[in-house]
Amino acid sequence: MNRNSDIWGGAAGRSSSRCHVLAGRRRRITFDIVIAWLGVSTLFAGASRGDQPLTILDAPEDAVIRRTDLGADGFIDPGLQRLPDLLQIRMGKFAPDDPSDDRFTGSWDDSGGFARVDLVFEGVVNPPGPVGLSDHSPVYDPFKYGPNPVVGFIEFDMDDNVDTGGELNAPQYRYLGNVARFGGIPAGAAFVDRVARDGFAFDGFVTTPPFVDRSGEEFHWVLLGEEISSREVKRERENGIPAIFEAGEKWIVEGKLMHRAHGFGDFALMCFDAEGEYEAEVKLLFTHRENTDQTTISLVYPLTNTASASLQGSGTNVAPNDGCPDDQNSVEEGLVDLQFSATIADAGTRLLPEFQLIAGWEFETPADYLEPDAWRVTALMGTPYGNPKPDGSRFIWTDVYPSPTPGDFDGDGVSTPLDTQALNQFVAHNDGNAMLDADGDGSNGSILWTDFAQGFCVFDEDYDGVVVSGDVVVLGDMDINLVVDVEDIDDFVLALLDPEAYVVTHNNEDPILRGDVNVDGLLDSGDIQEFAALVLQQ
Repeated sequence: MNRNSDIWGGAAGRSSSRCHVLAGRRRRITFDIVIAWLGVSTLFAGASRGDQPLTILDAPEDAVIRRTDLGADGFIDPGLQRLPDLLQIRMGKFAPDDPSDDRFTGSWDDSGGFARVDLVFEGVVNPPGPVGLSDHSPVYDPFKYGPNPVVGFIEFDMDDNVDTGGELNAPQYRYLGNVARFGGIPAGAAFVDRVARDGFAFDGFVTTPPFVDRSGEEFHWVLLGEEISSREVKRERENGIPAIFEAGEKWIVEGKLMHRAHGFGDFALMCFDAEGEYEAEVKLLFTHRENTDQTTISLVYPLTNTASASLQGSGTNVAPNDGCPDDQNSVEEGLVDLQFSATIADAGTRLLPEFQLIAGWEFETPADYLEPDAWRVTALMGTPYGNPKPDGSRFIWTDVYPSPTPGDFDGDGVSTPLDTQALNQFVAHNDGNAMLDADGDGSNGSILWTDFAQGFCVFDEDYDGVVVSGDVVVLGDMDINLVVDVEDIDDFVLALLDPEAYVVTHNNEDPILRGDVNVDGLLDSGDIQEFAALVLQQ
């Protein structure tokens, strides 16, 4: 893959600021009734630890169009090309029944020698065809395997250290470089000072904030068509099209789809033939189940070279951890290479700023980090354009995990008046700024973001290219006055009990966008407790 490709992000369309008019009868309810409802159990959202596997839920029906092309006019028809909507990530240790024959059939097991990661998507999504990102595959054929290709990057921080690992050459492709396009900053210490808030964040220096090139990932799983070398149809739809992945089918695709973080490349020395890179040939299983209308993409990858040897059959000798991915390869081997390389680095190498990415591995024990359910994971998912773009843009991003709360600009997990204040200050300071504001009017209280598809801005919360105070949505602010207080209670109950009436009486506002305070993609009884907590904070 050509890692010097310059991919930025964006959106479609421009609009003026929104105004909110309250109209109609408003249903009243006392605060005491809301408090009485706090006994209702909340719906599960997020991650649960326990037996294998770790299961992570992402909100359903939250896929959106986040273009990356200059002009934000790259063609896509959501009626014909599905927007990949990630529903679930499962990850843990896995024990195949017969790894040399079928690595995907077996059981989740604490003693398993493999890491298994399942991505679950709504509907049929296809393996991606090539988009011309590499010198050896310049062809643009993203729909080679069907009309709904899914592309993306799934990153794993295995040592729970954000200072080790990352992407130096093309962070514009990754989660930290794109999550702000979804209207906020994700909550958590791993993202503080690391998320690119706009297109100016990519300065190429690992030592300067935001540290968008220092994600902490040790390995990533890549969904790019140019990395696919072969496919095998395991179950074909009756009267189906053999070249297309369709409903009810099961395919295996193979290629160099599991990579160690490229930020380690200049310092990993154990394998002379690999030039520091660790890109493993793996198999991915694509399975669509018609009863649920969901596609699961599965990766089963060896944690150790012992597991890797078992893929070749019983009695196969286990190769030493030599740092070379072209023979037996595994998570442990890739990490041993990091520990070895950090330890033997000379004084001059240690002075290089980029050495910080690997330095933390010097005193680590790789075997301590072979528990997939303890890895921190991020996901950036999308789909290619219908036609290649002259500016080199290839992807439309559609979903991320973890998802930010829209309008949360400080990463505390909720949109509050403090976020509104930050937005208003940003507009006041930059209205009319010739570098940012294309309308050139410094007195209209809005910023027409210049080339917003490539130079995105987190404050453009609704992603229309215009940054105005109306872009922010304060979670729990049901009466649309940018404050959460007791006056929001009756509006919240109306939205909960009669969402259609809420829309009619609140200027077509989306009740889920404002009332889904537990951020699970739904407005239901699971939001009551957190809504009440927001009100009580005032």
